Amino acid sequence: MKKIIIVFLMVMVVGCVSDELQDIYPQSFISENLKIEEPIGLKLETIFVFDKVSINVKLPQDGTYRLKIRNISNELVSQERLTAKEGNNFLSIYTKNLSKSSYTVELTADDHTVLGRTVFVNQ
Repeated sequence: MKKIIIVFLMVMVVGCVSDELQDIYPQSFISENLKIEEPIGLKLETIFVFDKVSINVKLPQDGTYRLKIRNISNELVSQERLTAKEGNNFLSIYTKNLSKSSYTVELTADDHTVLGRTVFVNQ
């Protein structure tokens, strides 16, 4: 009986521990797959995508930008307006609702200047 009470008390103590998540990497940590050497651009974690893909958008200054997805016929499929900061900005693109095909991701400034473009395959 003593063992059951001790185990119960241990479970209660463990259950009361805070559930906060802590960053195990410093903010400056950038995955090699997402590292951009140039001062401006975008890079996908992988070109073969299933439900979502991580992306790094490296910007020259704080501001408003657009992230556009175009299909193989160059038709606009999706567009998202971003308010982002200078430097590396890590985002996720959810592709679950896209059909299986190739797509182009394009980063543009408010004046429609293309800052970066890359291709991915939704599988």
